[in-house]
Amino acid sequence: MSIISYFGGKSSNAFQNFINPTIPQEGVTKYLEPFSGSFGTYMDGDLQFGEVYYNDKNRHQVNLVYCCSKPAEFLIHLENFKNTVLSTKKKRPSAKWNFYKGLYQKYTKNKFLDDTNFEIGDFSKACMYAFLITSSFSSVYPRGGGFSGYSKEKDRLKIEVLIDKLKKDKYTDKLASITEFTNVDFEELIRRHDSDETYIYLDPPYYKYDEKTGGDDAKRLFWYGSDDESVFGPASHRRLLELIKGVKSRWSLSYYYFPLLEELLPRDKYIWLEKEVNRSCANGGNNHEAKGEQTKGIELLILNYDPVTGERLIINLDSLPLAA
Repeated sequence: MSIISYFGGKSSNAFQNFINPTIPQEGVTKYLEPFSGSFGTYMDGDLQFGEVYYNDKNRHQVNLVYCCSKPAEFLIHLENFKNTVLSTKKKRPSAKWNFYKGLYQKYTKNKFLDDTNFEIGDFSKACMYAFLITSSFSSVYPRGGGFSGYSKEKDRLKIEVLIDKLKKDKYTDKLASITEFTNVDFEELIRRHDSDETYIYLDPPYYKYDEKTGGDDAKRLFWYGSDDESVFGPASHRRLLELIKGVKSRWSLSYYYFPLLEELLPRDKYIWLEKEVNRSCANGGNNHEAKGEQTKGIELLILNYDPVTGERLIINLDSLPLAA
């Protein structure tokens, strides 16, 4: 389940068994995920590379994962946070729920999430964000999900799960192996590290294709914290697909189907793999009308290399369609 859950993450066995066996390691010196989130593909797999890069446009998420890479120091801050900010004299579970829910709503409505003017490695901000992300339904971006961070039955906050993971050191070595933590646009990261020895796993906010309109209403993006074009708006899907067509790196791309995929990355030029998966959290936050519905979907994995040999496919870019 990685060190921390994040909406759309690929930590489950179903995704690990689908994605990780296709990832080439021979001849790869750099591993990067432009949309790292929970970093589940790397953190929960057996992958090892000389250089590993964590990146996300959610600066609070980057800061949290960086602080998790310093578990001894972060645990001191988390324990202090529990004993101060999260401390309450209330005894009844229902009263505690209201207290924690009130704190969650306060910090999702005030300017905390909007304030990104801080250095990566801010343990104080990481503590509050850890409370928010672990309290959000299905670990969606806190403003996109209702509060579900406290169990009345267990009298336990979900942030305790993160604390337990840090204490058990299960992910300490994997976190320590990360070369750099960045908070930049996906294009900047890819262009910076693009090479024949680079592998890129791409797990962007998914396009919510509406068959009636043929477009994306962008509502789903809010659950990733990507409700702004400068983060990853509807036009960013095309920008990403156009970019990766021309890179030297080997890459694999996770998505749900929408027509632009087939237009820009045609099946006869790239490797398309499919897997039916449960989409228990696909409908987003607590306030969504379809909350609780168990649906299935077809997960796509598109590759520009042979998953058996790891060799990059030879693709004539002149034969591919241009951007409209």
